[in-house]
Amino acid sequence: MTNFTINALLTLVIIILGSLGCSDRSNSLIDSNTSTSQPEDNAFKILILGDSLTEGYGVMESEAYPTLVQNRLNLEISPKTRVVYDVINGGITGSTTSGGVSRINWFLQAKPDFLILALGGNDGLRGIPVKETKQNLLTILQTAKSHGIPTILTGMKIPPNYGPQYTNDFANIFPSLAQSLKIPLIPFLLEGVGGNPKLNLPDRIHPNPAGHKIIGDLVFTHLSQALVSIPSSL
Repeated sequence: MTNFTINALLTLVIIILGSLGCSDRSNSLIDSNTSTSQPEDNAFKILILGDSLTEGYGVMESEAYPTLVQNRLNLEISPKTRVVYDVINGGITGSTTSGGVSRINWFLQAKPDFLILALGGNDGLRGIPVKETKQNLLTILQTAKSHGIPTILTGMKIPPNYGPQYTNDFANIFPSLAQSLKIPLIPFLLEGVGGNPKLNLPDRIHPNPAGHKIIGDLVFTHLSQALVSIPSSL
């Protein structure tokens, strides 16, 4: 595959995150635009804090990967452990890491037991300084840690629009944080999906139900491995 083709695919991938708007929605819209199901009192609650990928733009809520992950947890793991899982979809299209910082305390009111942090792509699309993006992600992860909430960090890749140095520095944010904080990492959330027309909507930008299925399988695999180390979750 040529460098041109790779760059083109990465460009399609990153547009997913910001194509519907360049700014975060105001916090006043969170209540009406964020899907938070009403969990059972004893449910193990998993918050996925993300952007349009997590929100599930262009597909039904039941087809978006957060719902697919919840379904697999309850179908495959719950019968063995008698633990009910509730996945809170904390995705908002256009959200950046700074938006995540402003939203994390709101979501903590739901008292999640686990956090999957899936932000950063929109920062790269806008050329936000790597240091700022990294600090925002660190703030979110430290906030979760201060509340005793285990986490998984998901990585993202961007096209070299801002030059190879920025591209490389951006990509290194995620493994660097995961290593320093000793938390699990999903290296690339869109692995096998980004840029593949068979796995995206007709606009060839947003994942279709088949694309979300692959993302859901990837997240489920990493999540189920992480949950093993949490006695109350399995």
